[in-house]
Amino acid sequence: MSDHVAHALAGVGGGVISMSLTYPLVTISSRLQVQKDSNSKRAYKNGRDALRKIYKDEGVQGLYSGLNSAVFGIALTNGIYYYFYEWTKDRFKKLSKTNRPISIFESMTASAIAGAFTVIITNPVWVVNTRITTRKESLDADPSTSSPAAKSKPPGTIETVLRILHNDGISAFWQGVIPALILVINPIIQYTVFEQLKTHWRKFKKLGNFDFFLLGAISKLAATGLTYPYM
Repeated sequence: MSDHVAHALAGVGGGVISMSLTYPLVTISSRLQVQKDSNSKRAYKNGRDALRKIYKDEGVQGLYSGLNSAVFGIALTNGIYYYFYEWTKDRFKKLSKTNRPISIFESMTASAIAGAFTVIITNPVWVVNTRITTRKESLDADPSTSSPAAKSKPPGTIETVLRILHNDGISAFWQGVIPALILVINPIIQYTVFEQLKTHWRKFKKLGNFDFFLLGAISKLAATGLTYPYM
């Protein structure tokens, strides 16, 4: 087994476990983001209120709505990302024709390339997952689905895919892909800001562990602030 495949499989395993354990939080976050009327009595006030209402109205199943597509998505995402990341790093090593480790910048570039491939290939999976996860909010807002039978039957992955194809066309599977690609540069911005700040501060003092921690926090804040509108 090649190193590329080994890293990909490790990423798949870790992603599936973490997604399965934290999926209720993903559901709550998605519901909070898409609710249309935050002033209505049915609106979620915060995360705790969302948890209580989802559990009361839909049971545990509601918290795990769309888990199958999410697990498939994270497995595909991590598998593709880590495979292309290791593959790109290997290309950099061969191009350098030396035994030196790749530079941090080369590592960040490899990460960006792998991230771009991953976004383009897996975006349809996350579109389907979002539709399934937020289905309850769509039904509440649509009077034509007010019957208990319509609201109690959760759509499957295949059914959701067919609905998207029928109602929105194939291009809908790549909704949001441009913002997602822009987010790929987040770690590159963070690294660039970190290096610039580090170079500047070293002119005035010797940097310690806390200084590096602070620089890391500032650079992450800068990268997140610049890319947050696309999140």
